[in-house]
Amino acid sequence: MPPITATAPTRIADLGGWTDTWFAGRGAVCHLAVWPGVEVTLQPHDGPVGVQVRLPSLDREWHWSAGTPAAVCPDPVLGACLDENEIPDGAWLLEVRSEVPPGASMGGSASVCVAVLRALDRLRGADDTVPSIVRRAHAVETRRLGQESGVQDQWAAAAGGINLVTLSRYPEVAGADVPLTVATRTALQARLVVVLLACDHDSSALHQQVIAALGPDAAADARLEALRRCAHDGAQALRDGDLGAYGQVLTRNTDLQAQLHPALVTDEARALIAALPAAHLLGWKVNGAGGPGGSLTLLAADEDARTRIVDSLTDRDVRVLDVQLAPRHPDLA
Repeated sequence: MPPITATAPTRIADLGGWTDTWFAGRGAVCHLAVWPGVEVTLQPHDGPVGVQVRLPSLDREWHWSAGTPAAVCPDPVLGACLDENEIPDGAWLLEVRSEVPPGASMGGSASVCVAVLRALDRLRGADDTVPSIVRRAHAVETRRLGQESGVQDQWAAAAGGINLVTLSRYPEVAGADVPLTVATRTALQARLVVVLLACDHDSSALHQQVIAALGPDAAADARLEALRRCAHDGAQALRDGDLGAYGQVLTRNTDLQAQLHPALVTDEARALIAALPAAHLLGWKVNGAGGPGGSLTLLAADEDARTRIVDSLTDRDVRVLDVQLAPRHPDLA
């Protein structure tokens, strides 16, 4: 049989993040799904029964067999995905590739889940709907692995596009496309800069700190309500083609993250932003949960400003990741 392939984008600029969680209860997130993401290949393998897992990007390889607990796998999220599905008898090779490193705070684990689950579905001759695969991928991370996770990452990975994700009651989620004119999409693409910071990142641990700080009445917290508003304001700015307003919402959201917990916006991120001329920037967003490491989305004032920003980062211990806006999944187009 020919190899089965499946892909899933990652996400950046998640306005309203933290409101798509169980403790927030209800939420709204506006994000951009982007490439690079995750690419999975699944095919028969000349080896022992089970699944040979190969991660060329990390130079790692290991074997999974039915009944292996995810917690003992070198990559628990992959072990949990394999355990979630009925793998046909035989020997299989699963390759997972990504240019986005672990800990980039771009929803990479959700992208891995979605791509692997899609590949396994296709192996069985199925192809799940976007809402269903979102629920399944979220369950892998929260129920099987016991991790703290919102729901917007899984939606970005499964749906692609630019989305306004809403939750009236966790974890039930709906996503609406945020339509852009051709001119707005072109300008947005030309001005995005994604910076990978130097340290490792653990979003689940940060969730625990924020949950403790918010206390039992988190759903009614004014800071979470302000973050929900950021999602709606950002989506409206994009619909209007007003990238200046969109950049202001990115920055406002980052300030609100710091109000949730001071550790969410690090000294490294602040120093990088402070070193850039204000005239070159429309706004910035600490991606995902924030905290040590992770990544920043910068929105440059124009294409020339983007070039100057990228040039100024060459002497820093960071990496600029070239990203492309991901199209919406065909099922939702």
